[in-house]
Amino acid sequence: MARGWFRRDDRSAGGGSTGAVEHARNDMVTAFLQLDQRLSIISDSVAAAEVLGTGGELVRAFGPIRDSCYETINQYLTLSGTDGPPAPLADYQRTMSLITDSIRALDQFYERHSTQLEHARVSYAAVPDEAARVRSDSDRLADRLASLPADQLAYTSVKTAVQQHDQYLTELESAQLAVSQGGGDRADLRAKTAALGEAVKKLEQAIAAAPGKAEDARAALASVRTRLSAVQNRSARMPQAYSALLREFSAQCSRDLVGHERRSAQDLELASSEIDSAASALGSDPEAALAAVTRARAHLSEAEELVDGVTDRLNELRVVQRDPPAAAGRVRFQIRDAQLLAVNLGVVKQWGSVLDAQVLRVDRAVAALTGRHPDYWGYLVDLRAISDFVSGVVSKMKDEARR
Repeated sequence: MARGWFRRDDRSAGGGSTGAVEHARNDMVTAFLQLDQRLSIISDSVAAAEVLGTGGELVRAFGPIRDSCYETINQYLTLSGTDGPPAPLADYQRTMSLITDSIRALDQFYERHSTQLEHARVSYAAVPDEAARVRSDSDRLADRLASLPADQLAYTSVKTAVQQHDQYLTELESAQLAVSQGGGDRADLRAKTAALGEAVKKLEQAIAAAPGKAEDARAALASVRTRLSAVQNRSARMPQAYSALLREFSAQCSRDLVGHERRSAQDLELASSEIDSAASALGSDPEAALAAVTRARAHLSEAEELVDGVTDRLNELRVVQRDPPAAAGRVRFQIRDAQLLAVNLGVVKQWGSVLDAQVLRVDRAVAALTGRHPDYWGYLVDLRAISDFVSGVVSKMKDEARR
């Protein structure tokens, strides 16, 4: 008789029987009870793992074994449910063999997956205890919440955290009641427990952060005012830079910058308005002040990008105007490095012609610099596109070499 991994009585129920058929039938019944016990324990553990979200592999591995056990059980039920005289001895022996094989398969499955199965069983049993622990954490927050001054209780972060916490607490209480009454789903209880746990953490964070909100808002307001002043100073130089662009270079070099001055002025005005709003809200609602500061920073970032777009363009064009071949030379050097890498890696056949084509692209970009006022910006854009393409080729060559 196969021995397994839990305590049981292996004594034959038919030990007092004198006939071989009766003895075989009683042995079969005893073995079936052992099979049923094993199958029930393992099935429950696999189901627990599935509920906990850790049972995908277990479910797939156990499916064929479970189905085979069900077939054996059907065979047993068919044989044991027969009315009239006992079945032939061979039928009992054949079914006994099937039961023994099924028990062996279950034992082997348990031995392979015992750690996962036991962990799932224990974790599943602990779901109600975990729910109770989170409820206890939730209850302790009530005293901390009550200690907050009224103005801090009115903060949006605190009110939002309280509302979410209360919603998830109500849902958890319903799930606990359903489980305690025998009609609930522990998977649902576990999910509700996790949701309340997250809500408790967020409320704890909101409570802890509330006393420092006013100081945070004051510091943020001072910082954004300083930034506004700096961007305004830089913006004041933009008209001069844009005028220089138009005087020194062709219209193609700054066509995409038309409207930067107007749009940056709008963003600066909006940022200033948000800063005024933050200052007004600072005393009564620090969180509203912080939100206004955040919006002001966004407008300042937009303004900075527009201002820098003009001043940086002027600087870049003056550099390339002084020495146009230098920009092309840097890209040609990059291509030569890539060609040498292709040789060293033995990938010239795949990439050699591709890199050669980039040399021709550089030649065409240089040849396009014609006239009294060449399109230096188009020249730089073309060279950067070639440089980016070559960088991509180098990355691909290295990836192929690693493989």
